[in-house]
Amino acid sequence: MSLDDIADELYALDPGSFTAARLAREKEARAAGDRDLAAQIKALRKPSMSAWLTNQLVRERREQIEPLLALGEQLRELQASVSAEQLRALTQQRHRLVYAVAQEARALGHERGQQITDAVARELEQTLHAALGDPAAAEAVRSGRLVSGLQYAGFGPVGPAAPAGSAARAQKPAPKDDLAEKRKERAEQLQKARAEAQEVLDRARASLVDAEASRDEAASAAAEAEERFTEARDRVDQLKLDLDDAEEAANAADHELKAARRTAEHARKAAQLAAQRVTGAEHRLGQLGES
Repeated sequence: MSLDDIADELYALDPGSFTAARLAREKEARAAGDRDLAAQIKALRKPSMSAWLTNQLVRERREQIEPLLALGEQLRELQASVSAEQLRALTQQRHRLVYAVAQEARALGHERGQQITDAVARELEQTLHAALGDPAAAEAVRSGRLVSGLQYAGFGPVGPAAPAGSAARAQKPAPKDDLAEKRKERAEQLQKARAEAQEVLDRARASLVDAEASRDEAASAAAEAEERFTEARDRVDQLKLDLDDAEEAANAADHELKAARRTAEHARKAAQLAAQRVTGAEHRLGQLGES
């Protein structure tokens, strides 16, 4: 396997499995005699929780993340030509979309058995904002191999100052026909970006509704199970009381039975003695009659 294949494999794993799997791949490379590959594998860093979540979002929810990244590209192109009011509206839309995608990622993390804290969710949102503002950050997100969250100070590409003469060329007025065509093209791009963003937002809202319904259903099932458990425990407690009562009654009956047996034995012996006395009296009486 190449380093790319191994990296893709490792960054798709859950956080708790990363280190052991990396060590196993490193040992395999060393056993195969490829020390350079082993060193490169060893250098792969375990992702933070927010980076892991971003990677899984790219891998398993590509249809959610791509419109967001495409929107970033379009907004970077349009920001210089839109009004301040339009820019504010786009910024609000960007925040809503980032939040919706972050919530989808949070649900994905829970599906994978991970505890996603508010701090991790905020770091994920910062990473998504960075991907919207910076093409390099967007490509890093697309790679699915982030090792830490990304941050971005403002909206627009980050990099060195523009080359000399670029500002002067930008100030040169374009022909009216070209300018109108560009405005039309930008308006169409913006409308498309908004439609894609709204679609992602709608899917995220639908996922939220489903998640809330599942949560309510699970809570109802848990309440019913708790009620059944309480009833069963009460029945067990009652049966224990009944068993104690039955054991006491059985013990009392046993004592009564033993006492009755002793009384019966005494009565049997008394009857036997009385019978012997009767027999003796009859015998003496017979002797007196003969004399």
